[in-house]
Amino acid sequence: MTKSTIIRSCKKDENFSEISKLYLKTWKSAYKDLLPQKLLSQLNEKTWSPQKRWQNTLIAENSSNKIIGVCSFGPTRSDMFSNFGEIYSIYIDSEYQHIGIGSQLLKQALDKLIQGGYHSVFLWVIYNNMPAIKFYKKMGFKTIGKTRIDKSKLGETKERAMSIYLK
Repeated sequence: MTKSTIIRSCKKDENFSEISKLYLKTWKSAYKDLLPQKLLSQLNEKTWSPQKRWQNTLIAENSSNKIIGVCSFGPTRSDMFSNFGEIYSIYIDSEYQHIGIGSQLLKQALDKLIQGGYHSVFLWVIYNNMPAIKFYKKMGFKTIGKTRIDKSKLGETKERAMSIYLK
């Protein structure tokens, strides 16, 4: 991570449009060969509502205060993982990947989940997103369970769960 990058908690009056733009950019880049083009072409800035989770979101900014990374987390949204914490999303601008920003965001999110009383954390990852799976394994996550199919208004995605036990 560069010295000029800072990681901070999201604020209630954050520029959520900038976060949505980052989500859109990273989805179209990271998932272009992993998800159906039909699904990706339906996405726009209004697809996401990052303001709903502002209390459980970390932001990475560059020296110009541009948001270059986001990580959202909190209690599980899945009945399969009761009492787990969950990493809802982690996205890094493609121009800032592979310099440690994702690792720092994830570590700080896990620390906050520990502070919240969670001992286990899971996340969903696109089943064939090998760069992300490799990153999560490097961070200590292990694949658990079977692949699930998530059907939404935007289309169908296949995901696998990964988890980590926090001491």
